[in-house]
Amino acid sequence: MRITSPVRVRRPVTAGAALGAALTVLTALPALAPQAQAAPPSSYRVTGVDTSHHNHGPQEKTPIDWPRVARGHAFAFFKATQGTRYADPWFARDFAAASRTALVRAPYHFFDPRSAGDGVAQARHFIATARKAGYQGGRAGELPPVLDIEKVRRGGREMCPPGLRVQQVAAFLKEVRSAFKAAPIVYTRASFVRECMNGKGNVFAGHPLWLARYGSGAKEPQPVPGAGRSWTFWQYTDKGRTPGIPGAADLNVFRGSLKELRAMANQRLR
Repeated sequence: MRITSPVRVRRPVTAGAALGAALTVLTALPALAPQAQAAPPSSYRVTGVDTSHHNHGPQEKTPIDWPRVARGHAFAFFKATQGTRYADPWFARDFAAASRTALVRAPYHFFDPRSAGDGVAQARHFIATARKAGYQGGRAGELPPVLDIEKVRRGGREMCPPGLRVQQVAAFLKEVRSAFKAAPIVYTRASFVRECMNGKGNVFAGHPLWLARYGSGAKEPQPVPGAGRSWTFWQYTDKGRTPGIPGAADLNVFRGSLKELRAMANQRLR
């Protein structure tokens, strides 16, 4: 995903059954193959995109053609929030438009600590923004909410978030899980966990993992230290092209069948 320094802005499945179904699907997913025997992204049949305001043309004013995107993909993730105040200006419109298609979907939050103790505040900002846009977390077609945790941009360069504390990541995940009654998906990289979290990926144990690895051919994302689970989603490029999205796009694959993805999104395959 593209790291941003945000411009500050002013301010009918039961939940329990949905969580159970999602966990059942995830435990049934195949184990990670050794990298020497791993498959390239093109071998995975279930594909998706993730977007933010950056995907709306050079001046960020061009709508995405979501019906066209849906003809080529099965799922979409949308940037909703960052830190404790920023809300993506295109999130509500994109989420509403994509919800009128066959895409299964979920919002994501970019974890950007500005203090050593704002995990819950970030979570509450994300929860409020997602709910305002109509996301409930348990409706048919809704995937679990997403935590995006990666390096941030400060002074024109990427770095580990200075205020990052593992206990605050855990607090964010707990707050969001309680609100939406689903274990959040976690977007990250193995290298981030090693470099920025002292290898303490155990905070992500029990969460579906959405891992990034670009230009690796058949080398799939590296396992996250301590997380105890292989990837469920793989973001394999940030320079892809897909009909309906202006310019370059992040492209992803799902490690499973369309039926399994739909089950994870509280939805039966039509």
